[in-house]
Amino acid sequence: MDVKWASRFAWVLALFVTGALADGWDPGSKATAQGGIVNTRHNMTMSYLGTSAVFMNGVRNDYGAVCVYCHTPHGANSQIDAPLWNRTINNGIYTIYDRPTTLMRPIGQPGPSSLTCLSCHDGTIAIDSVLNMPGSGWEPTQSGATNNETGISNQSFLGLWKAAGNVGPPNTGPPLGTHRTLGPELGNGTVTETCARCHNGAFPSGPDSFRAFMLGTDLRNDHPVGVLYPDTFAVGIDFNEPNIKLPGKMAFFDANGNGRADTNEVRLYDTGSGYQVECASCHDPHGVPSAGAGSRFNPTFLRINNGIAGSHAGTAGIASDGASALCLTCHTK
Repeated sequence: MDVKWASRFAWVLALFVTGALADGWDPGSKATAQGGIVNTRHNMTMSYLGTSAVFMNGVRNDYGAVCVYCHTPHGANSQIDAPLWNRTINNGIYTIYDRPTTLMRPIGQPGPSSLTCLSCHDGTIAIDSVLNMPGSGWEPTQSGATNNETGISNQSFLGLWKAAGNVGPPNTGPPLGTHRTLGPELGNGTVTETCARCHNGAFPSGPDSFRAFMLGTDLRNDHPVGVLYPDTFAVGIDFNEPNIKLPGKMAFFDANGNGRADTNEVRLYDTGSGYQVECASCHDPHGVPSAGAGSRFNPTFLRINNGIAGSHAGTAGIASDGASALCLTCHTK
């Protein structure tokens, strides 16, 4: 490890240990989680570990725009059925939940509405690994190193990022060269030279709590995704029937009867083999107000608050939907 990187690492580690762990519910995050995605941990241009943005800016491209880390208006990833998707995705095989008899349902590989989430959270792809960088004239000269609609992770391309105002007018200074892999990122880099040294605890003194944001590719200890939801409902099925079904698209539990899949309503995704449970069935990455417009978002981007309320550390202003409310949306128990 170079001295500059080591000193930054030691400094941010000290900050994390002395301050971030004090919050029992949402360690390390000072985001207000209110009003919009800009005020959440999914705003990748921000750091909520105090001044540690200085540290983060040394290892990832700060594109200065919230949406670009996931979406692009042109040249979106053609590998995945996701809205204007701007990220590299992992086309590899995940180790799936291996206790299917506990659900009595077929379980397959994650579908598109899980792969989008896993493109950050499986720990193989860095948060700045995008297909298109923002800003007319701010993107690199490319010189043969380009990402494109195939969504291939291209380290040379990502290392050419130039920010507005970087040594003169936009795109006139040298490349920032701040991109580091997270992974190893689909075969590029090693754990000891990537962001994973903090985020998966592999570095000897790395803060283990960062692992919460890196699920890995072994999904056996997480809620199953790619689970085929029942298509018949009777006594003994143990699943509730969605009251809105759109074949080839989704089914959802329309709690307010408006005929739309609102952000606070659980949904199931149909990508050709029937309605399936995916990450986005229960989570909305943009945040869901816990008690209507203007209120704090449900913890961990859940669509329905599963009982966490202001009585827990770090949850002031969050309203609860009741204990196990999310679980009981689908499960009849």
